[in-house]
Amino acid sequence: MRPVLLLVCACVLVSCDHPSISGGPNACGGSKEDPECFTLAFGGTTRSYLLHVPSSFRAGSGALVVALHGLGDVAPDMAERSGLNAKADQAGFAVVYPNALVSRLGGLQQWNAYFFSRYVSNPPDDIGFLRQLIAALQQQLGPDPKRIYVTGLSNGGLMAHRVGVELSDVVAAIGVVAGTLASSPSISALPDATQPVSVLMLHGELDDNIPCCPFRASATQDDSFDYWVSTRANACSAVSTPEPICEGPETPSALLEKHATGCRGGVEVQFYKLQGGGHAWYAAPMNVVGSTPYNPFFDTSTGVTTNDILWNFFVAHPKG
Repeated sequence: MRPVLLLVCACVLVSCDHPSISGGPNACGGSKEDPECFTLAFGGTTRSYLLHVPSSFRAGSGALVVALHGLGDVAPDMAERSGLNAKADQAGFAVVYPNALVSRLGGLQQWNAYFFSRYVSNPPDDIGFLRQLIAALQQQLGPDPKRIYVTGLSNGGLMAHRVGVELSDVVAAIGVVAGTLASSPSISALPDATQPVSVLMLHGELDDNIPCCPFRASATQDDSFDYWVSTRANACSAVSTPEPICEGPETPSALLEKHATGCRGGVEVQFYKLQGGGHAWYAAPMNVVGSTPYNPFFDTSTGVTTNDILWNFFVAHPKG
């Protein structure tokens, strides 16, 4: 009964609603009514999200993970692609899947990430929405305020980077899957990070949607990594290797792992390249020789699947 009680309390405190849908899709984008679907008024519009609270979640000590879907997807897609509900049940954290709004130009759900906006004018304040959502869930569910984490896939990964920059006062760590810092090769226009934040990046070397080492289209993984270790963000004093992630445009190097320590606030920056990997969230082990994708640095301590790698990183990096 605990999850049910928590969700009922959530509705009372945030004035959220279960949409009354019969025979049609719900407000979260699912094909039928969903008791985990909620709406929240923000910025003159109605935003929606899925919220999964396992029976093992404990107020005061449990973590909250915010999971951001990719371009054109909706919250139920992210829940299905990631399998995070099962991981939440196992580990005892709450997970919320917010929905982006539909852009007028592209006609698809899209997060207002850095320099990747198909909104003709007045792009949505997604940072403000996520801040309010996290604050409401902090009040209702009572997660440990030092254990608020954000992950995202593809366009959701770009948005997770933006959350790390602008919401690092409330977020302890971000985990980016198949994303990059900005959809422009120039990151000079980005603001400095609000506070230190731990950053995990997982990227397939053969990703065609958001290439690891693009040509002019977006920031490379080197650009993203270098921003986070610089004085503009975490000011890390020790980087594991000077070797680059990319040898050049559209040319990943042989480097499969890079990390930085000695950062402000005790945070860390970690990058893993997925050898043979594409644009996906991988549920199968990635440390088996001959498997695709593959990374020899994955083991029982790091985790070998996307969810385990993310969760192990999050657990090890609460807010200082």
